[in-house]
Amino acid sequence: MLKKEMDGLEYQNLKINPLEQTVYYFGEEIPLTNREFQLLYLLLKYQGQVFSKRQIYEQITEDGERVDYHTVEITISRIRKKLEAYSGRTDFIITIRGRGYKFRK
Repeated sequence: MLKKEMDGLEYQNLKINPLEQTVYYFGEEIPLTNREFQLLYLLLKYQGQVFSKRQIYEQITEDGERVDYHTVEITISRIRKKLEAYSGRTDFIITIRGRGYKFRK
């Protein structure tokens, strides 16, 4: 892990600490599951890059884990709800119809 990544990622008062696997918005911790954290971290780390459901699936699932692409949709939905509950915003994660998802740049 690069030093920059170890220090965490930040976007408009949303802070992600990969070492502690924590997410904060204006200093208030947003509780996320491991899968939710991994997905949000992936999207923010490559901010602006579109990821297909398949690409996300391959990044957030562990070997031998039995899930499907619908799991990606559900996980995105849960992250959006949690981010909205803490920030009042619904525009952090953007759906690109027919292609996938990206984190707002």
